[in-house]
Amino acid sequence: MHIKEFSTRVVTFKLAAALEKYEMDLRALADTWLDAELCRRLQAEFGELRILGASLPRLSVAWVAVLVSRTRLLQALCSRTASAGAALHEHLLAVDGLRRRCLRSIGAQSVAPA
Repeated sequence: MHIKEFSTRVVTFKLAAALEKYEMDLRALADTWLDAELCRRLQAEFGELRILGASLPRLSVAWVAVLVSRTRLLQALCSRTASAGAALHEHLLAVDGLRRRCLRSIGAQSVAPA
């Protein structure tokens, strides 16, 4: 994907759409935790999110919140602690917050509440 070929508005829309798909897949994974194919798909989706998120500096604070919460989620999952549920919730909130900022920035004023 060549980001420079797209306007900021288009990249922002693409990021919002990718975040929505990532969030849906993450919620699906939370129901099973053992779906290897879904884990691979989430990893690929996050790679795309990295490219899109890095190209939108005005959303950097919200993007860093997603990165930090994802790191905490992965650490909780690897340590197999009871905090994995809380870490998942934190990550989902960060993803949703970034998606909402994307939609607001492109003028989608009627963003439904969570």
